[in-house]
Amino acid sequence: MSIFDKDYFFLCPSIGDEIPMLVADEGTSKKSYDSEVMPFGSKPFIFYNSWWKVNKELWNKIIIPMDPPPDVLFDGTDLVVCDRIAEELADLEIPNLAIQPAIFIDHNDEWHEYYWFLTFTKVFDCWDRERSQYYPEPLPYSEPPVYGVSTYSLNDSVLQETPLSERQLFKLGGVLIKMIIAHKSIVDLFRVKGVDIVPIADYGINYPSTDWGK
Repeated sequence: MSIFDKDYFFLCPSIGDEIPMLVADEGTSKKSYDSEVMPFGSKPFIFYNSWWKVNKELWNKIIIPMDPPPDVLFDGTDLVVCDRIAEELADLEIPNLAIQPAIFIDHNDEWHEYYWFLTFTKVFDCWDRERSQYYPEPLPYSEPPVYGVSTYSLNDSVLQETPLSERQLFKLGGVLIKMIIAHKSIVDLFRVKGVDIVPIADYGINYPSTDWGK
């Protein structure tokens, strides 16, 4: 176990029909919104509640989503956060993080324009290859190599060499599922409905994960 494992947490979407799960609209999906900073004056990213549509259209199941929607929404592993959280993150000046305007259109076609998408322009590969459990062969054609990982431990030397101000919030690199990790100093920002805050050491052990190596 790394000396840093107790200090870091995965930010994961909670499971529940009432919690929105996002999908980008056609215009947003054509952009590299999860990895690039859009030019100044670009239109906000627009998202819908994909989970509500799946329940309704595929399973004829009518779910009443949270109203108002939660302060943090998930687009896959990426985060869409409310004004309050965005402002606090902006004050931290986290490297490689762009906070870009977003709109969530709910199941009643109401526009919620107080959201921001967190775009990480670089990933941070800091997981330990000796202490983590992963499939030993990287994914085909991945460059740099990307692995399917089932349990995680962090790399002491990489984190010791990186100032805390540069690793308070980051998207994990070198892995198939690029989740967002928060340091204990700021993780309380994300203690809201719809977010599971999972200690690094618990992921895949006390918290369900997919063993992508099998």
